[in-house]
Amino acid sequence: MEKTRKKIDVWSIFMYLILYSIAGFLIETVFGILTKGVVESRKSFLYGPFCAIYGIGAIAMILALRNEKNYFKIFFGGAIIGAVVEYSMSFLCEKFFGVKWWDYSEAFLNIDGRTCLFYAVSWGFLAILLLQVLNPYVDKWITKLRQKKSLFKVASVLLIAFFTADALITGYALKVFYYRIAAQNNLNLTDQHEIQNKYDKIQQNRTFAGFVNQYYDNEKMLKTYPNMMIEEQNQNTIYVENLIDDVEPYYYRLGEAF
Repeated sequence: MEKTRKKIDVWSIFMYLILYSIAGFLIETVFGILTKGVVESRKSFLYGPFCAIYGIGAIAMILALRNEKNYFKIFFGGAIIGAVVEYSMSFLCEKFFGVKWWDYSEAFLNIDGRTCLFYAVSWGFLAILLLQVLNPYVDKWITKLRQKKSLFKVASVLLIAFFTADALITGYALKVFYYRIAAQNNLNLTDQHEIQNKYDKIQQNRTFAGFVNQYYDNEKMLKTYPNMMIEEQNQNTIYVENLIDDVEPYYYRLGEAF
């Protein structure tokens, strides 16, 4: 007998994106505490508490594996989907914004430093937790919200509007920040001349330059993305924090904060 596939509409996908992006932010924060002993920003965007890779990964897993009951298939499917999402996000961020948030080049069985075996396995376990434990409760919660149809749709639209605006503002701020760091530090990049021209053009518009330099200055960007890296054309990877001397510590070390 053929299985009846669970239907998922766009409103549920919106809610998954928001909820699991927030969950990802919390997971990353705890991971930072456990692995580095610091409380630092681990979010994707400048304003909301979102780690979008988790939201996107969760949606991909739910859509692909929602009717699967076998734990081994969920694990391996989740590992593959997670690795693909992680690799893709890393590639796209570097392609469009010129920066890297993670580099697994030293990790065992890594692919271009963008994903590796350890994190693929972690995605597999997260897939089991997501599909067998968390998402059934989330679906029940969404079902209850749907009983107030107007409120549910208005809330969904407002949340997605904020998420989208946050993403667009962040993307542009990251690009401007990349131009500023690359130009001011004369980094060895393949398109350095073009970057310098774009940076000079921004600075020539004093009103706009004043705005971005005030609200998206080095301190704001580094405190939001403390692990940001830029790779030069000789494949030398530079941590942005090492290029900025005038920013106070961007994290709380547990022994000092408490």
